[in-house]
Amino acid sequence: MNILYLCDEYPPGRHGGIGTAVQLLARAMVKLGHKVVVAGFYDWGYGGPDEFEDEGVKVYRFRRGLDSSFFSKKDALPVRAAYKFFYLTSIFQKDLEASIKRYAVYLENIIEKHQIDIVEQPDFNEYAQYCRKPVFFPRLSVPTVVKLHGSISYFVKEEGCEPSPVIYKIDSSVLNSAVAVSSVSGYTARKTAAYMAYTKPIDTLYNGIESRIVTNAVKDNALVIYTGSLVAKKGIYQLMKAWNKVQEMLPAARLEVYGKGPVNRIKKYLSPKALTTVDFKGHIPRADLFNRLAAASVAVFPSYAECFALGPMEAMAVGTATIYSTRTSGPELITNGLDGLLADPDDADALAGKIMELLRNPEENSRIAAAGKKKVHERFDINVIAKGNEAFYRSVLGR
Repeated sequence: MNILYLCDEYPPGRHGGIGTAVQLLARAMVKLGHKVVVAGFYDWGYGGPDEFEDEGVKVYRFRRGLDSSFFSKKDALPVRAAYKFFYLTSIFQKDLEASIKRYAVYLENIIEKHQIDIVEQPDFNEYAQYCRKPVFFPRLSVPTVVKLHGSISYFVKEEGCEPSPVIYKIDSSVLNSAVAVSSVSGYTARKTAAYMAYTKPIDTLYNGIESRIVTNAVKDNALVIYTGSLVAKKGIYQLMKAWNKVQEMLPAARLEVYGKGPVNRIKKYLSPKALTTVDFKGHIPRADLFNRLAAASVAVFPSYAECFALGPMEAMAVGTATIYSTRTSGPELITNGLDGLLADPDDADALAGKIMELLRNPEENSRIAAAGKKKVHERFDINVIAKGNEAFYRSVLGR
């Protein structure tokens, strides 16, 4: 098959879970003998080359009309002010309307050049948040499937709020234009169907990782690690509350936090003593992160909102006992007490208890870590996951 993945955040460059998931799957599909192309509708100022190859994957980056290096530092105050001004004055709206038309032609040229058989796009469309009225994604000339990674509407509704009508219409259009839909978790499939009033079948195709991760780490029996964005939906504030209790009972325990976010605000949730045992590390290279995960005694991810996160799988793959969330797709990855532990992020006492349980009981810790590593190797390695995606694409093309 000749496959085109649409991805607006393919590494290297700013990316989240979708970018990593698409890259891993695209590389694995190349290994299965398929021709794989990736194209994206990139945010203003994203940077990087317009075309490049990544382990056999041909990658294209489409630039919007207003693209400028000025927009590259999105967190800078002048850039944030410009984004707000361009949104309120509909300058972004006009640019998106013109750019999406050019993007449609751009994609059709790629489809023709590479003789694409099938297209996969995510339900998440970053550009929708800058639209003041709907700018619909183009319908393409070959079968297009959608994979649910969590749209803007999905996550807004998960928080108990309502998305803007503009964003909801764009997200609904993408979903209902697909010839078939898959999801990275059963939870996300069920919730999206309910939130978006989608009544057709949704196949579950979990995210995968390269599970054979080589590290040179030595276990530190007092070390606990968190990796991920430092935002409320990831449970970072609840983890700080729980850590106060862990530190009281186990003063030698240490916590390393990897990820970006409002560190000073997060620190306010820690007691003075607990604060001395927490180290906020920011972002580090992935190889270094895997070494730190492998060195830890416990990895903890008390998330409120996930579709199917890579972080817990990576921790399990390097042989670290992992605590995940009872919410969302947590139970689809971990069987509580067997290959990991599950904790309700709303219950800081219980979360602290789970962390201390694994720190205090080395035999249980080792048993759970070994079972978690085995499960990820057997069920969630990207080469296993890729075969399921391959079968899904063939079934779509055979209809």
